[in-house]
Amino acid sequence: MFDESLVERSQMKGTLCVKSNKYYAVINYKDETGAWKKKWINTGISDKPGNKKLAQEFLQAEIEQFQYKQIQANESKEESISETNVNSELSYLDSNDLSKMRFVDFVKKWLITKENEHSVAENTISFYQSLCNNHIIPYFDKTDLTVSEVNYLELQNFIDYEKREGNGLKGQSGLSPASLKRLKTTLKLIFKEARKFNLITNDPCEFVTVPKQKRRLPTYYNENQLKELFEKTKDEQLFPVIYLTVVYGLRRSEVLGLKWDSIDFVNKTVTIMRVVVRFDEVIEKEDVKTESSYRTYPLSDEIENLLLQIKEEENRNREKYGSLYKENGYIFKWPDGDIFTPDYISRKFSSLLKKNNLPHIRFHDLRHSCASFLVSKGFQLKDVQEWLGHSDIETTANIYAHLDLQRKRVLMQSMKF
Repeated sequence: MFDESLVERSQMKGTLCVKSNKYYAVINYKDETGAWKKKWINTGISDKPGNKKLAQEFLQAEIEQFQYKQIQANESKEESISETNVNSELSYLDSNDLSKMRFVDFVKKWLITKENEHSVAENTISFYQSLCNNHIIPYFDKTDLTVSEVNYLELQNFIDYEKREGNGLKGQSGLSPASLKRLKTTLKLIFKEARKFNLITNDPCEFVTVPKQKRRLPTYYNENQLKELFEKTKDEQLFPVIYLTVVYGLRRSEVLGLKWDSIDFVNKTVTIMRVVVRFDEVIEKEDVKTESSYRTYPLSDEIENLLLQIKEEENRNREKYGSLYKENGYIFKWPDGDIFTPDYISRKFSSLLKKNNLPHIRFHDLRHSCASFLVSKGFQLKDVQEWLGHSDIETTANIYAHLDLQRKRVLMQSMKF
């Protein structure tokens, strides 16, 4: 007995089936050979009247999770192939004649050195790996240039190439000025290492220019738009993530970093103490960005009720999945316990806005929306800084200056002579 409605995602379809008075989610997908296969999942939901919609929501979530995991698996394979290529070149490291080492091999050596430095944070290592493996190494691997032969002109050509082609996606422009600046910073660190071995005397990056970043005015929702966003997404799985992000002005990494030990139901507090980030892989960090980022908020009744509902659902999922359930303590995750990743949150948020005909903003702009709301309610610069966890009041001031337009209009009304 199959449900008539099919949910389709790319090469993936899903349907509901009833067996032994229970709904089963059946995912039909293509494997690597192109053959169709089925995956059966017991939803634990009875086929009583009124439960069909709940089962369909379960099916939808399972399809999204399954498809996303396939994307991650493909990315992991590509990363594994890249890592194999790196390891195959490590024989160069046995050579004592560093002056004859190819620049690209020196970069690989530098990466290994950084990976072994315990003082370097794991997400920073992942950041270096992403820039080197996706940009620096592929570009310079086409040459036999040694470290000392990589001059200003070679590096400027590289930056200009990445500016045009760096995304590697058809029909899209190259890397942003911010990404190009990160590339240059990474190259400077690599050449600093080269100077340590007396392979060069001067930094060839010194005169390399990158495009200036255009000052980006923050986009945000006003109070009415936030209310509309909450109303239209209140039944979505992502709603609690969106709501907490807006109320507390959280960074994406901070809201995903919330664990149950961050919530004190007795003293009614929420503490921001860790983050979840992603470069080429998901990194769970036990510390936040800066000391000021470590902050504690009051737990409102609305948020407490939301969290208690999530806790109940988590307990049901734990029973449903049994030994397959992934225990990690994180609050926001898939039914099987896998945590949401940062890029999934951004993509899903964007699709929700499109689905509900809401103005497009980035997920990070929800943080600006929080700031806008605080400013509109008359809170001062220091209040906003502390609420958002900015270490530098200048950062708050730059945002505050753009968001305080409404108060300036009130001032303008008084400027009549």
